[in-house]
Amino acid sequence: MALKPLELWDGTNTFCMGFRDGLPYWRWGWAPQGLRTRTQLRAARRRLGRGQEPFGLIVWKRGRRTALLYREDLTQPSRTQTPALLASVAAMERARRTCIECKTTYPYRMPKTRICGPCAEAAEIDATVAELCLQDA
Repeated sequence: MALKPLELWDGTNTFCMGFRDGLPYWRWGWAPQGLRTRTQLRAARRRLGRGQEPFGLIVWKRGRRTALLYREDLTQPSRTQTPALLASVAAMERARRTCIECKTTYPYRMPKTRICGPCAEAAEIDATVAELCLQDA
């Protein structure tokens, strides 16, 4: 496959593998410096600027997988979280850690039923006793 010449935004020249949907693309690990995926931007606590379009693509797994690449110099810092947002997230997490039967808050998240182990065991015992009583009647 022949490499295609490409002039970057800063005037430097590089090569790309070709063009897909009008965007230059590179193999995994071949993209020029200054281009990042959304995941890499999020890890660097950056976000896309308003209306920012992708600059290129990164392609791997023989062309079956792709990711958009964005210019890092056009990105903006992530928004700071307000105290109200942090308080609401803390309240949601507290609800996920609180048993709905005994109202005890644990340092870990409850299962989807939101019932702790002791309450679940007690409910199983109660259900077994009720089942046995119904069989006797």
